[in-house]
Amino acid sequence: MRSFFLLSLPALILAAPPSSPRITSLVFSGSGCPNNSGSVKSDTAYLGDNAAVSFNQLRGESTDNCAVHIQSTGGSQGWQVAVKEITYEGNVVLKGASELDTFTQVFWSENAGNTGVLTGGLTCSGPEIRDYVTVRSSTADLKWSKCTSADGNPGILNVNFRPVIQGEYGYYDFKHASWKLEWRRC
Repeated sequence: MRSFFLLSLPALILAAPPSSPRITSLVFSGSGCPNNSGSVKSDTAYLGDNAAVSFNQLRGESTDNCAVHIQSTGGSQGWQVAVKEITYEGNVVLKGASELDTFTQVFWSENAGNTGVLTGGLTCSGPEIRDYVTVRSSTADLKWSKCTSADGNPGILNVNFRPVIQGEYGYYDFKHASWKLEWRRC
């Protein structure tokens, strides 16, 4: 008679640190959210499992970009964070053979050469798409922040979003962005 033993190993659970960093500064720039325009507002006060912003000027018929720079402090010491998924929501019109492509660059100021790119989009094969849409993209190639020290600062998170219309006709008016974050001990 054979005996089988099943060993149970504790699963590695990635969750936000006990004390998530508080967002202390939100700076933005670009043609889709000009600096000092008030066109981007933070929807979240902390970098926990997610962060979110609202737009009121990110609209157009060809392309724009909106770079958001988030600084935070006060989190638990000994953690790193990375953006694993990005979701954009807004009104989109595509006619005929057109498409909306989205490109998002993500990096930490302390290591700007280590940039990740997330892509997404919608394709219209006719006659038209006219709807409030959600465009989501994710990555397994996570770009980690520095390890938080006693001040709980993971560094400056930079997220640069660029929607691009290609084809016959298109228009976008993005209203909201949210980022799912992943944390790990360091």
